[in-house]
Amino acid sequence: MSAPAISVIVVFHNAETTIERTLRSIARQSMTDVEYIFVDDGSTDRTVEIIRDFMALYPDMSGRHLLISGTVRRGLAHGSATGYAHAGGEYVMRCDADDYLSPDALNVLWDASGHGVFDAVFAPYIRECGDKSRVVGFRRKPMSLNDMPIDTLHFSLCTKLLRRSILVDNGIVAFDGIDCWEDLGVVSRFMMTSPKINVIDTPVYHYVASPGGRTLSSSVNERLLREHLMMALLVEKWFVEHGAEEKYAEFLNHLKFIAKVRFMRGRDKNAAKWKKTFPEVNGVIMTLRHVGIVWRLLFKSISILPAALVQRVADMCDVFYPRSRAEAPVAVKMPPQDQ
Repeated sequence: MSAPAISVIVVFHNAETTIERTLRSIARQSMTDVEYIFVDDGSTDRTVEIIRDFMALYPDMSGRHLLISGTVRRGLAHGSATGYAHAGGEYVMRCDADDYLSPDALNVLWDASGHGVFDAVFAPYIRECGDKSRVVGFRRKPMSLNDMPIDTLHFSLCTKLLRRSILVDNGIVAFDGIDCWEDLGVVSRFMMTSPKINVIDTPVYHYVASPGGRTLSSSVNERLLREHLMMALLVEKWFVEHGAEEKYAEFLNHLKFIAKVRFMRGRDKNAAKWKKTFPEVNGVIMTLRHVGIVWRLLFKSISILPAALVQRVADMCDVFYPRSRAEAPVAVKMPPQDQ
C-alpha cells in the first residue's frame, strides 16, 4: 500500500462537546489520499466513543484512520509527537479537536503543494468567536524565518502542510512537556532548513475562539510564562547547535522579547525580572521590526530606567503590554484542566 499524500493529526483531551464538528469537517473532504491519526491524551469523557461511532458510519474511512489510545494525560506536545511518529504521509498537518477544516481544504493544500513540489504550504485561516468570524491572512508572504511575526498565522501547525521527511531527517519533534508554543518550536526549526514554501490566499482552517476570551489565573499565567521562557531557551539552543544563531538572530531576539513580556502583564508585574531575563535583548529592542514602534520605545525606556521606578508606574496600569498578534501561538484556548 502506497503512502498517503497527507497525514492529518488530531490530538484530543476530553473533547466530547466539539469533536463531532471536527469529524464532520473531515468527512466533507473530497480528497481520499489522506490518513487521519487521532491521539487520545488521556481523555476521561466520551470522545473516544464518539470517534469510533462516527467512523463506523463511514466504512470508506476504515483503512484511513488510526486511533491511538492514551490512558494517562501527557500533554499536547507529547500527543503531537506521537501522532507524527505514526504518520506516513508525504505531508503532515494538525487539526485541533475544537476547530475544523474548510470544505475541500486538503485538496486546496495538496494542489498548492504542486503535488509534492513545495516543501510547505502556508494558508490563511478563519477566526470564529461566537457569531463573528474574520479571515486572518498574510500581509506579506514570508519566505524566511526572520520575516515571520510570531503569531498563529505564521506558526500554527494547523494552517500548514509540512513535508514530513524534513521533520524526520532533522529530528524535529515537539519539545516534550512544553504545550504552550508547541507549534512554534516545530515550525521555527522546520524553517531553519530553508524549505521551499508556497503561500496561498485561500483560508483552509476554522479556528474557534471562546467568546469574551478567558481571564487567566495567576497559576496559569505563571505556567505560560515558564513555558514561553523554556521554549525560547530550547529553540535558541537548537539554533546554536546547528550554527544558525547568527543568521536568525532577528527571530531569536524577537522570540525572547515576546517570551518575557508576560513579566509586564497582569497583577503580578515584575519590572526587575523583566530587565534581568534575556538582558541581551534589551539592547536591540529598537531593531525588532515586528514589534510596533510605540512598544519598542516604551520597552527601550523600561530597559534604561530604574526597575523600582518602572515598577511603580506598571502597578498603576491594568494593561502594560496588550495581548496582540504577537502572542497568538500561546494557547489562547487553554486546554481543559483535570479536576
